[in-house]
Amino acid sequence: MRLEPHRLVLLDETGTTTKMTRLRGRCLKGQRLRSKAPFGHWKTQTFVAGLRCHGLTAPFVIDAPMNRRIFETYVETQLAPTLEKGDVVIMDMYGRPRWRKRNLQAWRGA
Repeated sequence: MRLEPHRLVLLDETGTTTKMTRLRGRCLKGQRLRSKAPFGHWKTQTFVAGLRCHGLTAPFVIDAPMNRRIFETYVETQLAPTLEKGDVVIMDMYGRPRWRKRNLQAWRGA
């Protein structure tokens, strides 16, 4: 891989959620702190993409937490078309379900 770093694809995922709203804050002494926060309907947005040495590849944003069905859709429709024979995909998802690794290998015949 040292001779062909362009073959590496680092796959990473990140997300945001409205559950991250602060419970406490600061304001001037004697004044009430006013802020808005969503009530009852938490929303999650997930971003996953592959990173190559020459740039970002296969970016994908969804308005839901990542699950098996969404990951399979991402690999089939976004990531797989950008891969070529000999590419190495490194996933930064160690604590995640093992089906991700198995399915990714099966789709590309790794």
